[in-house]
Amino acid sequence: METDRNMATHSFELAAISGDADARHNLGYMEWQAGNMDRTLKHWIIAVKGGNLRSLENIKRMYKDGHATKDDYAKALRAYQAYLDEIKSDQRDKAAAANDSPYYEC
Repeated sequence: METDRNMATHSFELAAISGDADARHNLGYMEWQAGNMDRTLKHWIIAVKGGNLRSLENIKRMYKDGHATKDDYAKALRAYQAYLDEIKSDQRDKAAAANDSPYYEC
């Protein structure tokens, strides 16, 4: 069991280094299970910067439970908004509108 956990941690670390927000979220969850709230928060803020909404929701819960500050939560909200602003584009919006069109067929 411990070997499996170590392998999973190693795999998540490699993926997180590559920029995988879900892997970063999972590392935060593993730190949360171990009671390392500071490390949890760091992982989840990085995951939020990569667009992981679950991490944002968990930081909100940490704030409500007293494990994160109001400033931590505000930082996470700003990071998520920056992510959303970054992925917006006119071309993407036009493509999404075309996909929503009743005349669009696959």
